[in-house]
Amino acid sequence: MKDKIEKILHSDTAVELDKFYNSPWYIACVAFVCVMSYMTGFSALAIALLAALVIPALIVCKNSFVLIPFLLMFALCMSPATVGPEYFLRPMTLSVLCVTAVVAIPAFVFHIAYYGKWRIMFKRSYLTVSFAVLTGLTVIGGIGAPSLSWIGVGLALAIGASMFLPYSLFFNCGEYKGRKTIEFFAYTMIAVAVVIFSHVIKQYVSNGLNLDYHPKNLIEFGYAISNTAAAIVVLAIPMTFYLVHIYKYGFLFLPVVALELLTVAMTFSRAALLIAIPGTLIVAIAMCFTKKTGRLGYWITVGIGAAAAVALVVVARHRLSDMLASFFSGTGSGRTNLWKSGFEAFKEHPVFGLGIWYLPPINDWYYSFHCTPLTYLYCTGVFGLGAYLYHRYRTVRLVFSAKLTKERVFLALTVLAMLCNALLDIAMTSPLHLLYYGTMLALINCDVKVNKKTVPVAVAAAGVAALYDDNSAKRRTDGRQ
Repeated sequence: MKDKIEKILHSDTAVELDKFYNSPWYIACVAFVCVMSYMTGFSALAIALLAALVIPALIVCKNSFVLIPFLLMFALCMSPATVGPEYFLRPMTLSVLCVTAVVAIPAFVFHIAYYGKWRIMFKRSYLTVSFAVLTGLTVIGGIGAPSLSWIGVGLALAIGASMFLPYSLFFNCGEYKGRKTIEFFAYTMIAVAVVIFSHVIKQYVSNGLNLDYHPKNLIEFGYAISNTAAAIVVLAIPMTFYLVHIYKYGFLFLPVVALELLTVAMTFSRAALLIAIPGTLIVAIAMCFTKKTGRLGYWITVGIGAAAAVALVVVARHRLSDMLASFFSGTGSGRTNLWKSGFEAFKEHPVFGLGIWYLPPINDWYYSFHCTPLTYLYCTGVFGLGAYLYHRYRTVRLVFSAKLTKERVFLALTVLAMLCNALLDIAMTSPLHLLYYGTMLALINCDVKVNKKTVPVAVAAAGVAALYDDNSAKRRTDGRQ
């Protein structure tokens, strides 16, 4: 039986499928299904199509990194029709999902069993302990407080699983290939941004909105609201700059950066824009001095973009001034009031906090204190905040634990963008966003592991060569004597 399976997996068809699943074409197919799902509202059918796409990958691909597009874009299939649990209780929806599960689960079992990944997928790694401590204190957060609930315990477990599972799976089971792997992730993030852009456009068209109207409250997807969708798009910007940096004609990706910024602006997410605009400017300027190939084309493109931006500001300065005044009106008032009220409640339960479910959901969306450190302080107490700071220390130490590479620098910038956005939003306590977080930490850890391996091997090889030369010289001397 094993010989037959080996023959199938080494056939020309399997080899071509493996190439497809490690290419941007596979990412584009996943993105296309997500767009069509949102445009038509047939989310259950889209989930079945995504499963049909990923099942062959589970069978023919040993490298678990091929699961990244599916994992990060799966939720983007959720159309407005799926808001609320009643959609998933319809007989037709249940039938489609059950058939999909019956086919997909055996494929995943085959993947982890045949390739031997069940032995290593939960192997202890550099961040395992910090994840466990953080999750444990989040679960028990709220002990002694009246706001403690089983729903909060379930959410805490979901938060921990969303961080740890992709980290452990990809770090232990992925075959890291340096630039090739990070390119694959970068193209996935671009696809995510394009999908969300198409969803934003649909919301504008379907609601008949224009720039004279504040559309923020009407931009609501089946998987996120405007703020949380924008936070995901922000993560795509540094990874797009990675492609700009590594390719000779990378400046051709700069219009994609502009599209991502436009998407963030169209969501009217102030927190995301406060990170995206200055972050993009800093990286763009820095790359004027660090980009090695195609520098002239990059300078010209950046110069044209800067000139166009200045011209737009000059020509439409009055209109832009009115829009900005409306856009940033009341900035921070809601959040600061939330932080103050949370602090007053926290003072009564400072050790283990108020529980992660202290703030009830609003419009079916989980609602946190919109600041990661304060959320952990208020919801899990001083012990929970200490666990988060310990986890943060471990991640920073991980980034610098081996000689920096351009891959790790841009991954670290992406994580930094997420953390900065989470100072004003819910990203670090949102399971959807934490799938991205765990995946990025796995890639960073993979890069560290590879580069830590190469340095000692090179040093050892040089030492062996030097020792051989010394012994050879000694033998020659002994021979002459």
